[in-house]
Amino acid sequence: MNNKIHKKNGFTIIELIIAGAMSITAISIGFSILQIALRGNKIDETQMGINGRISDTLDFILDEVKSSKRIIDNEADITLFNNNCKMPDEGEFLFGISIPNQALAKSDYMPKGDQLTLNQVECPIVYSLRPSQNNEKSPYTLIRYGPQYNELGYYISPSFIKFQETILLDGITSSTNYKKINCPDGWDSLKTIKGISFCVDEFKKAIEIQIEAGDPQEGINNNQLRSIASIGGFSSIQDQSQINISQLNLNNFDNSPLCFGGKCCWLGVCLRSNRITYLIDNSFFMHEDYLHFNGEIINGNWQPISEPEVLSPRINGKNLFEYMISSLKQHINQLPSSNNLSDGNKMYVQIISNNSSSNYLFENGPQELSSTNKVNALNFLNNLRAERETAIDPWDDICRILESEYVGQLIILSAWKPNIVSASSGQPCAGSSEGDFADIVSEYNQFTRSKSATGALLIDSISLYNNYCEDSKNIFNNQWLGSLSKGAESYCVHIK
Repeated sequence: MNNKIHKKNGFTIIELIIAGAMSITAISIGFSILQIALRGNKIDETQMGINGRISDTLDFILDEVKSSKRIIDNEADITLFNNNCKMPDEGEFLFGISIPNQALAKSDYMPKGDQLTLNQVECPIVYSLRPSQNNEKSPYTLIRYGPQYNELGYYISPSFIKFQETILLDGITSSTNYKKINCPDGWDSLKTIKGISFCVDEFKKAIEIQIEAGDPQEGINNNQLRSIASIGGFSSIQDQSQINISQLNLNNFDNSPLCFGGKCCWLGVCLRSNRITYLIDNSFFMHEDYLHFNGEIINGNWQPISEPEVLSPRINGKNLFEYMISSLKQHINQLPSSNNLSDGNKMYVQIISNNSSSNYLFENGPQELSSTNKVNALNFLNNLRAERETAIDPWDDICRILESEYVGQLIILSAWKPNIVSASSGQPCAGSSEGDFADIVSEYNQFTRSKSATGALLIDSISLYNNYCEDSKNIFNNQWLGSLSKGAESYCVHIK
């Protein structure tokens, strides 16, 4: 019997071990390559995310700069026009943006007469940098403090009371060792605060800003991922305070001040003298809590409206007192300071608030409108309140002003009527103790003062909400402001 030996093909154990090792090595290499590729993609994705967040933030800031009046790079200027303005409790001030009156809805663009419905944003927008909180990328976060806005881009909170903080960008670096932007010649020096650098032009209308931000995720070789970008832009809105610092030739001043670009006007009353006194009503009748009768003019006469019977009037989104104060501050700021004017062209100003008793900006009478006195005037207005429940009693001030050579134009603003209208009550005026004050003022102005070297006193009136320019246009049939301003060169303006 033949025994045959059969040979079978196969792998030895050693060969299998070697093959297995080679396979594992190949898989490991492939997995490592895949990990590197995935990590690289994640790094790229994170880097693109940082770039995008910085770009979005810069675009947002630039949009607000474009629609602003000016850029504020001095923290003290945030409260220049309103002591209630502030910045977040935590954080380091970067810059502010002063924005003009705003339409709050599409319907506000529909003209009512020759006016649009605009609301004043009471305080500047403030940008600041603070340490990041637990839910934010460290180390620093850029904060915007100001009015909120809706999805259509309209501001919805013009009152400073409703201002809120908005996180614009977190992960801003703490280092300042990045390559900085170069500021144009003539601009203010570059300011660097952590990962943000910026410079503003001398007129506070343009800005160059640079931001460096990172991500806590580690990049290649344990280096933090960082990105840096910059942008520049300028405001396209006229800024009255900016115009005021321009040098103009006022040789032809002729006692009519120029507000560097046009006539100086306040609520429809233009200045025709450089010796101005403002007499303003700060009685409780100007307060938002006082409810005035509701009515309308039909066939030239005032007629009541029953629903609602009374209301708290608002003009451009503000109550009467707020509207008066904010508009007068803007007007005062627009007036030319005496610093760059010759002696003959300097302005002399006085502000008197009256709520049955008088409070004076300058106790010693009208003063030269220097830059310092302009700030004093703004602070005086900031500190006024309308809380005393008594009517305006302007006659003593008007009668004294009538005989003063230091006042060429008197502007009176009120939303109510005086309790006393006759000098026969025992309060003499311009040497007379008989008749209505308005008649005495008119007669003295026309027949006595107009013939003196001082010339006639210009008496202009502004009547808020209630129309006291004409007796048929208000519920009380009273025209005390119209009577005071019945001179040929005087005006009575009704604002509602």
